[in-house]
This record gives sequence, structure tokens and C-alpha cells, in this order.
Amino acid sequence: MLLSKRAGTADERKDPMMDERLETLQEIGSAFARTRPPQPDAPMPAKPTLIDIFNLRLNTPKFGLPIAAAPHCIQCAANALKAGMDEETVLACLLHDIGLAVVRPDHGWWGAQLVEPYVSEKVSWAIRYHQALRYFPDESVGYEYPQMYVKMFGADYKPPEYIAAAHEFARNHKWYMVSRNITLFDDYSFDKNEPWSIEPFTDIIGRHFRQPKEGLGNDAGAASHMWRTLIDPSKPL
Repeated sequence: MLLSKRAGTADERKDPMMDERLETLQEIGSAFARTRPPQPDAPMPAKPTLIDIFNLRLNTPKFGLPIAAAPHCIQCAANALKAGMDEETVLACLLHDIGLAVVRPDHGWWGAQLVEPYVSEKVSWAIRYHQALRYFPDESVGYEYPQMYVKMFGADYKPPEYIAAAHEFARNHKWYMVSRNITLFDDYSFDKNEPWSIEPFTDIIGRHFRQPKEGLGNDAGAASHMWRTLIDPSKPL
């Protein structure tokens, strides 16, 4: 009788909000599991290099785009190389859209932050500001507003104020042409049928990209978490 009475008292004291809270937590867990992106097809080496990233993560299109980041960036860098650009400009072209492997909005800023610990300040600066420069023609160097943007945004589109401010700042910077050169070669780098290989750029990468000995994502640097996200975007948290 005493045990029964105690059990009844415990039931009476049970907080109905607790059940609701547990149900909500279970619902959140189920939602995370349901919306989890698929695991990448190819496993990554224990100590990933930039070349591994190109070959195993940037090799497939993302966010509904018709071309993957790797072939696009390699075509851009190849165009810069053919034009006789210096190696830092070629590297900036090679890495300019690497941010699109993580997220689409503000990919220039994301990409610059991703590579900043491993490249020169000039290269990361050029990657950061190429996004803003794309919106503004420069007749003095033969850069026209992209027709792709007319299709994307409409003929009367005006970019946000922060993009315009970034353009004004970059326009008067000593590294303006490094970033502008990315935009010049960018528009001619969307051939979906062009064979691609990172091999022609391995020496430039070796000279200008500071590969961490622990592997990208394992070096506890300021951008390591971003490389881990790029390497395994299927993690629920």
C-alpha cells in the first residue's frame, strides 16, 4: 500500500512539460538525421592536402550549379598561366571559388578566410575582393558586366551597399589588378566538357601554399573547422 501510494504521488508530481521537452528533442534529432547530407563518395586521406581537396571534394557540382569548383578554378588558373600572369595571381585564380565548396553567399569572403592561413596576404586579398569586383565593369582593362549576372539578377539589379563599398575600397588598392585579373579570366572558365587536372599546378601550390603537416582540418588553425566542413559536409553537427 505504501509503495503504491508513493508511486501515485510521484506520478502526480511528474512535470508534463518534461514529456513535451523530450518529444521536442527527439523531433530535433530526427530532423537532423533526416536532413543530413549524403556522405562524400570518396574517402579522404588521413592528412588531406589541397590536391586531395581538388580531386576528392571540389570535383562534383554543388548547390545546383552546372559545373564543379575544381574544373572551373583550374580553367581560370590555366587562362592566367597562358596569359603570363605571375604565380601568386595564378594561385589566386586557382583558389578563387573554393568558398563555393562551403557556402554560396559571400563566397569570396568565405574562400579568403578558408585559405588565409596558408597563402600570402596578396592571394587571400584578391580572392576576397574578386566577388565584389565581378559586379562592376572596368573598361580600362576590358572587363564587362557578366551576362550571367543579367540572367541571374535582372538587368536593373544593383548590388548591396557592402558589395559597392568593397568595390570602391578594392578599386584604389595596390593589389586591385590581382583581384581584377581573377574576374577577367573567370568568365572564360565554364566549359563543362573541358578535361581538367590539378597536376600542372602542383609546383605552384608547393611554392605558395603552406600545407600543414597534420593535414588540412587537423592543424587547429583559424580555418581548420571550415576545411573539416568541406571534407565531411555530412556531419549532422
